[in-house]
Amino acid sequence: MTGTLLTITPEAQELITFASTFMATVEAIQIVTEDDAQGAVDQTRRIKECAKALDETRKGYTVPLDEAKKAYMDLFRPAVDSLEKAEKVLKAEIGRYTAEQARVAAEAEKARRAQEAEDRKRQEAEQAAAAQLLQQADDAAAAGDYATAEALEEQAAAAQLQAAPALIPATLAPEKPKGASVRQVWKARVIDPAKIPAMFLQPNLVALDSYAKATKGAQPVPGVEFYAEGSVTIR
Repeated sequence: MTGTLLTITPEAQELITFASTFMATVEAIQIVTEDDAQGAVDQTRRIKECAKALDETRKGYTVPLDEAKKAYMDLFRPAVDSLEKAEKVLKAEIGRYTAEQARVAAEAEKARRAQEAEDRKRQEAEQAAAAQLLQQADDAAAAGDYATAEALEEQAAAAQLQAAPALIPATLAPEKPKGASVRQVWKARVIDPAKIPAMFLQPNLVALDSYAKATKGAQPVPGVEFYAEGSVTIR
């Protein structure tokens, strides 16, 4: 991929070349005397003048481009915003539907497990009743009452058959729409700032800087160190 071909005037190119020479000269500067300091101030002033000229020249090329870009952005923005809103509406509805299907499936699975537990209790009770009937049949046979024993054994067999486990179909997971991937994205919202642990709180540096500027560091704040940095202004 090739870069964009830019065309500028010879004067603009000369200004760019001239601006690039300042760094080589200032790297060798060491301020030892008052004259050195004054020379550094004068050099800084020349750098600022060159930067101003360079910026004005650059704007001659870029301002029309910026204005054209803004016009194109404004032209396309309503359509882009409309598409983004439409996409958000559909995604929200897909997410709502998927969450509802998952809730329904979870409720069905809960009901299935409850039914299984109820069936297990029923089976245990019926097996216990069958075991008791078999014991009574053994007692009747031991007493020579074979007719009663046979009848009790038939009752026990019927009870054991009824105690067989019931087939409860498993809960199927809801089918997802083709071409869509739905995942849970966890987020947080603040409902009580006073209860937020300290590990999740960040100092407000903007407010602290403003406070330091207003008080000049004369009013201490626990856990904060105020300091001053030198700022040089060349007029």
